Amino acid sequence: MLKKFFAVLCVVLMALFAAAAQKQTVTVYRLPADGTEKLYAEKVSVEGNKEELPLLALNALISTKPQDEKLVNGFPQGLKIISLTVDKGVAVVNLSKEIYNIEAGSYTEMMLTAAIVDTLTEFDGINEVNFLIEGKKEASIKGHIDLLDSFERNTDIIAK
Repeated sequence: MLKKFFAVLCVVLMALFAAAAQKQTVTVYRLPADGTEKLYAEKVSVEGNKEELPLLALNALISTKPQDEKLVNGFPQGLKIISLTVDKGVAVVNLSKEIYNIEAGSYTEMMLTAAIVDTLTEFDGINEVNFLIEGKKEASIKGHIDLLDSFERNTDIIAK
């Protein structure tokens, strides 16, 4: 009887674990290789539970190569998402100091910021995004885009 109970318990636990960490598709926004001011949606497969999806999407955005050769990953190597919290519709992304290694220029700073914001605002419950760098509120990455205010989804920059 006890053996049967443990066998059933194991099956139930395995089913719960499999349901919690399953493959899911998220949308990330990529930069075009031609330098136009449009972001392109790309579907990416990630593995994890539903609560982790915004963080998994961000990690895929910064650390994976686009599937389409007309798109690029403009994020610097070694960049990490230190943390991501969401409270009352506002996501706070804490980036590692490697974000300072982006190419200088307003285009790159604007596009990478917009890529993060538009990727996160794909998720229900995220309406705005704030940025921290190494846990601190910074004025800017390279002096072009003001990071002190919250960002909202920019649909004008998304390619149709």
